Amino acid sequence: MRAARSYFGLALAVVYAAAFIVAYGLYARAAGMFLADLWLSLAALPYILTTRALTGTSDFAADSIGQVLAAAAFCCVLAYVVGALIEALLRAAFRLATRKRRATG
Repeated sequence: MRAARSYFGLALAVVYAAAFIVAYGLYARAAGMFLADLWLSLAALPYILTTRALTGTSDFAADSIGQVLAAAAFCCVLAYVVGALIEALLRAAFRLATRKRRATG
């Protein structure tokens, strides 16, 4: 249950959400232009690749607010889980290192 309270995971999720907001702002400002959704598509890349692996196709469209919100939620949760795993591994390594130090010294 400790991973559910990960500060590092929360920080990564907040940064990813901010990146989505900036990418959507860039898309909204240049909508209708060639490659206007490039940054939004790059931010949603984990979502796009996952839906393509699961369904065989990915029809992500930046003008569909439902897909953008789903991609943002998926990517933020993924960033949180990755951050929580990294934090758990670092905590375990720190505990192991300090346990060895206390046993020898």
